[in-house]
Amino acid sequence: MDFQTLSAARYSLRRFDSRPVEQEKLDLILEAGRNAPTAHNYQPQRIFVFRSPAALEKAAACAGSRFQPR
Repeated sequence: MDFQTLSAARYSLRRFDSRPVEQEKLDLILEAGRNAPTAHNYQPQRIFVFRSPAALEKAAACAGSRFQPR
């Protein structure tokens, strides 16, 4: 896929499904994030995976905004 096709197919999603992400997909996403470069490797990454509604509510209390599941 070339960049023109990729950029034309891109879209933003503002509401998420409430179904959990399968572990295999989550592992691939986390590995991609772990391997993603940062500017001169100077930007530390913190990736949080919330698996329960209670954990999500605790995180929401700390954040100014968040996406709501549909």
